[in-house]
Amino acid sequence: MNLIKGSTVLVTGGAGTIGSHIVDELLIEEPEKIIVFDNFSEGKKDNLEVALSQNNTQISIIESDIRNREDLDLICKDVDYVFHEASILLLESTVEPQKAIDVNVQGTFNLFQACIKNGVKKIVWASSASVFGDPLELPVDENHPFNNVTFYGATKVACEQFAKSLYHQHGMRQIGLRYYNVYGPRQGIKGAYAQILPRWFDQIEKLQPITIYSDGSQSMDLIFVKDIARANVLALKSEVDDDFFNIGSGVETTVKELAEIILDVTGFNKPPIFEPHDVNLVKRRRCSTVKAQKLLGFTSMVDVREGVRKYAEWRTRKSPVSS
Repeated sequence: MNLIKGSTVLVTGGAGTIGSHIVDELLIEEPEKIIVFDNFSEGKKDNLEVALSQNNTQISIIESDIRNREDLDLICKDVDYVFHEASILLLESTVEPQKAIDVNVQGTFNLFQACIKNGVKKIVWASSASVFGDPLELPVDENHPFNNVTFYGATKVACEQFAKSLYHQHGMRQIGLRYYNVYGPRQGIKGAYAQILPRWFDQIEKLQPITIYSDGSQSMDLIFVKDIARANVLALKSEVDDDFFNIGSGVETTVKELAEIILDVTGFNKPPIFEPHDVNLVKRRRCSTVKAQKLLGFTSMVDVREGVRKYAEWRTRKSPVSS
């Protein structure tokens, strides 16, 4: 049974990298209406170009902020399901901790309250692998203790606790997805807090060698953005409630290995520059995918080389100025 077909779905941060891909994935499920809720601080209307070209689903774009309780209460009145992606990320949270509290914690709580008040049937929302901090063992499964030391991770730990409490007190059906290292098309390339892939591609486009901190042995669990979107939809359609899932590839890729893939895919022949200062807060990442596969039916489908190639193709089509 397709529970999404004919429904009304809200996607906060729906014009962002992940949110817009969730909108694309939702179109396959044929909802009656998708409401994109975004303040456009990072999101771009261009990211919704594919979705807006479809005729079968009504797409409504609301420019607002999850810190606005009144707007959330009003929007959620006729909503069946919610995907919550609005957030500020790790680097910005470090620089602006008060904003991280206001957006990630208070904003998320505002949304949860609006969902309870208006009888939303289920919420799937973005937590983060940051809650785990440096792993005590690999792969990291969902029972790994919270070992976080970052402000961003702290906001996600807080929201997980709120979500769990609200499920037990008010029956708020929710699933939190702990994203690992997300990358892919529509990832901001000019933001002040750009992640590793956009930064490296920026350097390559300027014919500058890419910069690797330390010796490049730090590792990531890279997960392609379209896989993330598919995981969200699978989580919504599942019968699971009040639970949290690692969403990654289960494959450990070092920074040096990623650099080699990028240089090979792009054909850029300047060797990397190694800098002594290591800005990576977590040295190794690789998640267990067993629980997500068993309970959600989710397995990542796009490997790193293919994902980097798809990102490179998107970069060639997209002007840096417009992104």
